[in-house]
Amino acid sequence: MPPNSIYMRRENTVLAFALALAGMSAFTPVFAAGKIADGLLPVAVLVWLRFLGGAVTIVGFGTIRRTPIFRRLSPLWKLHLMRAFCGVGGLACTIYAASILPLADATAIGLTKGIIAIALAGLILKELITGRHWIAGLLCVIGAYLVVRSTGADGGASQLALDGVLAALLAAVFMACEALIMRYIAQREDTVTILAYVNVFASVLLTVPVLWIISVQDIPWSSLAAFAWLGPLAIVGQSLNISAYRRAGAATLAPVYYGSVVLSAIFAYAVWGEIPTPLAALGACLIILGGLVLTLPIPFRRARKVS
Repeated sequence: MPPNSIYMRRENTVLAFALALAGMSAFTPVFAAGKIADGLLPVAVLVWLRFLGGAVTIVGFGTIRRTPIFRRLSPLWKLHLMRAFCGVGGLACTIYAASILPLADATAIGLTKGIIAIALAGLILKELITGRHWIAGLLCVIGAYLVVRSTGADGGASQLALDGVLAALLAAVFMACEALIMRYIAQREDTVTILAYVNVFASVLLTVPVLWIISVQDIPWSSLAAFAWLGPLAIVGQSLNISAYRRAGAATLAPVYYGSVVLSAIFAYAVWGEIPTPLAALGACLIILGGLVLTLPIPFRRARKVS
């Protein structure tokens, strides 16, 4: 963020950690929406409700605050559209994966988005990939493999688990692409504009096909209303995350966000009694370790430079 940015806040690590934890907590039930619905609503409908509710919430907030969201078309509207596409794909795959796999396993596999983003940055943006990145990548790959192995079962259950794993990996790819786009947009536009464009674009993209699904499957509106909380809760989570990043750097906040596996495990245990297998827990720990290697500073390297 530029040093003179009006969006910058005084660094406050304790407050940033609290905001990040609150934001992560808000998103946990959103990602688990498929498991919560338990077949009541298709994944596409849940994703649409999340973005439609998000659009109504953020546009309403912008209107009350008199924020000029749509007085002129954003010069970055094409990037916002691409991010909306990635956001829809990432959320759909995440919800589907979490509805099949244990929530903690799906969350752990999704955390490979960090190393995927680094690989994409090297390929697309020609950023330098160092030995540290390779080590982090290897840890994430081994961790993801262990989580996949932990889902092995007999017969059809094995194939279903594989579908969930593939969906979680695809979600990580979508979220990594979204992160690259956000890295560019976040330095050029305000929070309300960013949230408004992605939610409005995503809901518009989904409205026609989802209304067709609702009509064909004769889904009652009462079932849709039961999940109206998805959008506002996601906006709260996004706003808290942005506030956290304005008070501390990504490296500082990394341990909190990589701890989302633990939060997911607690949530899943409290609601459904899910207990991760030892192999899955080990894989999740390796993925977290890979993420920390990727993001945290290396003290001995700094000490060597000072000496």
